[in-house]
Amino acid sequence: MASSSSIKIDGLLSMVTICLSDNNFLKWSFQLESVLQGYELFGHFNGSIVYPPKFAILDEEGVTSQVTAAYKEWLKIGKALLSLLIATLSDEALEYVIGTKMT
Repeated sequence: MASSSSIKIDGLLSMVTICLSDNNFLKWSFQLESVLQGYELFGHFNGSIVYPPKFAILDEEGVTSQVTAAYKEWLKIGKALLSLLIATLSDEALEYVIGTKMT
C-alpha cells in the first residue's frame, strides 16, 4: 500500500484526463483503474486492501480507545482517493454522489 506521503493527488489527477459523464463510463473507468493500479491504490476501491484495526489491542488491556497509526494512515489515503474520484466527475455525475459517505 502506498503511503499518504507518496500520494500526490495533483499528480494522479493530471493522469486522469477523462471526466465521468453519462456516456463514457468504460473509458473513464479504464483510465482511472489503470492509474490507481499503477500506484497500488486500486485495492481501496475493490476491497482487496482491507482496512487495519481501528483501535489498538494491548495484551494486558485488550482493546483500547487508542486509534492506531495504521488506521489513521488508511483513512487519510481513503479521503485523498475520494477527493481524486470527485475531481474526475462531471457536474452531472457529481449530482449522483453528493451526500454519500465513505466507510
